[in-house]
Order: sequence, then C-alpha cells, then structure tokens
Amino acid sequence: MNIFNINRNKGFTLIEIMVASSIFMVVMLVVMGALVSVSYAAKEAQALRTAMDNVNFAMESMTRSLRTGTNYTCVSPGGTTMGGSQNIDCIDGGGAIIFTSQDGSVRDTAYKLEDGTVKKCTNIATNCLSIVSPNVNVNRLVFYVKGSAPGDLVQPSVYILMRGSVKVKNVDHPFALQTFVSQRSWE
Repeated sequence: MNIFNINRNKGFTLIEIMVASSIFMVVMLVVMGALVSVSYAAKEAQALRTAMDNVNFAMESMTRSLRTGTNYTCVSPGGTTMGGSQNIDCIDGGGAIIFTSQDGSVRDTAYKLEDGTVKKCTNIATNCLSIVSPNVNVNRLVFYVKGSAPGDLVQPSVYILMRGSVKVKNVDHPFALQTFVSQRSWE
C-alpha cells in the first residue's frame, strides 16, 4: 500500500496542468499585446521623425541659400514685389523672398508659400519645385528682411517663420520653426 501512495503523490494532475497552461496563456497574451503596441508606437514615431526631418531640411536649405545669396527683396503676401525691382526691407513680413543666388546670376531665386507647400523657384516664377514632402502642410511662411535697402549700414539679414502641420497616419502634428539668417558676403 505504501507503493500506491508514493506513485499517487508524483507528477501533476490534469487540472493542475490546465490551470498552469491557462495562466501562462493569459500572461503571454498580455505580453504580446504590449509588444504589438510598442511596435506600432515606434513605427508612428519613426514616420513623424522622418516628416519632421524633411521640414527641418527644407528650412536648412532656405537658410543656406539665403546666407550665401545677396540682394534680398520682399514680396507681399499678394505676390507683388515690394518697392519695385530694388532691394527693400520688409519689417512687417513678406510672403516670399527674391534674391540673387550664390553664383551671382541675375535675381533668379525665390522662396514662397503656394498651395500649402514651400516652393523654391529659379528664374523667378518659371521653374518652381516643392521642397517639402506631400504630407507636410505649411500654413504660414513669412520673411522679415532687414538691411537690404541700398546704403543701409546694417548687415542684411532675414528672419524666417514657418508654421504648419505634418500628417502621419491621418493625425495632424503641428510644428513651428523659425531661424535667423545673416548675409555672409556683406560689405
């Protein structure tokens, strides 16, 4: 009889195995759900980072071009050149800027906001290309120019303000960027 008692005390019963398996499955479901959520959040964060890198690259590209350019001229939000063809300050903000690019060619470059995107135009208006991705919607792009008028004793500079939103997975994420650019080749 002691032999039967010893054998009966060894191992697990079917109910114990089923309870242990059920607990293990519940824990695994919770862990897998957390992993899927973290993975989804990481993909969304990466998509937002990529879009914001694109916006930052556009602002940096404008900054680089303006820093090495000359003869800044503001364009009013309506699209008319302020002050005719001469350089003019724009302390109240302009909707676009025209300038002579680094290679010294005749006033051939402009940055402007058109249809929610930032465009870089060469030969003023004949060749315009968007410099931001399609999921970027720019609501406001303003240029404040100082020191560009002939005879100014102030180093020419441009303050750029850009506001808008980036759409990632049908969710808008607002942004606001600003930078200050001083002309490199001031005399």
